[in-house]
Amino acid sequence: MEVSAQILKEADVLLAAVLTGAALLFAYDLLRIFRKIAPHKMWLVGVEDLLFWIGGGVALFAMLYRENSGYIRGFVIGGVLVGMLLYNLLLSAWIVAGSVFLIEKILFIISRPFVWTARLFKKPLGFAGRRAKKLLRFLKKELKKIWKTVKIGICKL
Repeated sequence: MEVSAQILKEADVLLAAVLTGAALLFAYDLLRIFRKIAPHKMWLVGVEDLLFWIGGGVALFAMLYRENSGYIRGFVIGGVLVGMLLYNLLLSAWIVAGSVFLIEKILFIISRPFVWTARLFKKPLGFAGRRAKKLLRFLKKELKKIWKTVKIGICKL
């Protein structure tokens, strides 16, 4: 029994649709990872989502144009949804959680030398800062006294 070339082409289009759906959700997971590492305001999340879905629409159109001459077919949309669903059920949670964990550990390791350096200079700089603050307070009081004397002298003229 031989499978026709048209059926193979349709199967190829379906596979491309499933992979496109998985790739779209993977790209959204990258955005989710970025949001967990660096929290955003709600309006910025909305803008990011809008830009992502515009890009996702362009990617979906490009896949349809390349694989199916631009024809929108129900099984292609279904394939994209199945690809998204399979990726979401099988990989998404693992990828997001694992990536966030790994990136946070890397950032922790990278930041350690800076934390140690800050702790090393905290006491001497704190001491110098307190002394500088006292000196500035003293100078401000003295300048106020001098300014009062100058004002009194000007008013007597």
